[in-house]
Amino acid sequence: GAAAAVSRKQQQEEAVAEAETQQPELMSRYPRRPQLVVCAVLSFAASGKELPDVCSGVPTALWTSPSHRARGYHVLCLEAPCSDPLSNDGTCSAGSSTVGDKNAVCWGGLRSDCKMLATLPEPKELLDIEEALIAARPLHNKNRYDKLKKIKERKNRWKGNFAFFKVKDVVHPPEPVKSATDMSGFILAFEGGSFVWPGIEVGFRRNITLTHQGTEDLALELLTKSLLPLIIEVSSFVDGSVCTHIINKALPHVAKSAVSHMDHDVGKPDTNWRSSSTYFMPSDDEVLRVLDKRVSALTVTRRVQQEYAQVLRYERGERYAAHHDYFDINMYRQSADIMQLTKKGFFNRLVTVFFYLTDVEEGGHTNFPRAGGGPQPHDFEDCSRGVAIAPQEGRIVIFYSLDPAGHMDEYSLHGGCSVEKGTKWSANKWIWNQPMSFMTED
Repeated sequence: GAAAAVSRKQQQEEAVAEAETQQPELMSRYPRRPQLVVCAVLSFAASGKELPDVCSGVPTALWTSPSHRARGYHVLCLEAPCSDPLSNDGTCSAGSSTVGDKNAVCWGGLRSDCKMLATLPEPKELLDIEEALIAARPLHNKNRYDKLKKIKERKNRWKGNFAFFKVKDVVHPPEPVKSATDMSGFILAFEGGSFVWPGIEVGFRRNITLTHQGTEDLALELLTKSLLPLIIEVSSFVDGSVCTHIINKALPHVAKSAVSHMDHDVGKPDTNWRSSSTYFMPSDDEVLRVLDKRVSALTVTRRVQQEYAQVLRYERGERYAAHHDYFDINMYRQSADIMQLTKKGFFNRLVTVFFYLTDVEEGGHTNFPRAGGGPQPHDFEDCSRGVAIAPQEGRIVIFYSLDPAGHMDEYSLHGGCSVEKGTKWSANKWIWNQPMSFMTED
């Protein structure tokens, strides 16, 4: 009744006020409209206009873009589908109460493409929500989806491929939705099955706090440098003592870097592409294990999806020509190792977290020559195009090899520019879109 409406109005005002404190630059561009209440999100979205300020206490501007459509990423505002508190296996009991006539979705995370989901079924499982979304809009990567479904159905293991995450506040990363009983409020859906930070727009700044058991809270600012490919910069992720620890631990082991050869490059020297030195470092001490946990928390993935950290040293004049971190199996069909690693292309590297462990006097940038949708370069060592990230001790850059639908992103082409003066120490974590055998879960 009236009391409930007043309460919702107060909750919205409090949510916007908190966002203005935590995300001041963004919220200054979106003025308050305290007369709107949470339920208005659903009815207003049906008109296809811009989504209102708040869904379930969270400002929608933090998760939707004014102009960029991300393939396979959708933002949902859902009423509570199930009030059965006893269900913990992803299903709702037959007698549980549901409400399904006021649910909205912003397709591609685009504010101008928000629609009512009037036919959302009573969700017994998360797969019900997934199938309702597919019925409303075609899949962006149907070929991969259908193949995965066919394989898992043969083994009676098909439960869908979408990943759903719940946004609970303005500062903490979203949490995985594991049950239909939790499928309400502000929900992010990813067709490819993995979380991908929405870039929103170039220059977008997101303030978050990482909390993970066994580690101290870490406040960070994520800066979107590019949407195509998706590149996010974090200027202070590790302190100098951690950088020094990694360098000292790697120093006795670094050796000239190798590359994975595409079929047409087999037999060619590795130095055709890179001249750095490398060490794949196992996480065998507490400093590195804590770093793994922070990487997992930041990327909203599991530690078991990570490869060992690759530590890199670039001396003066050394570089790495532009390349992709994903494996295009069409280029590796003669490599039994790559075909086995990717399960013939079903799985791949999702995201790279690249660490800068030292400052560099001159050069040593990471260059993305196709950033912004640029053409394929003729010179793969030309660092004059696209977006370049300067090396700075403690800084990391997050860039995605796959989009939210699971497509390989050809625009993620990147290279290490030549060091002109000084020595560059860096490291990277490759994170896959499924659990791998490199590392175990803590």
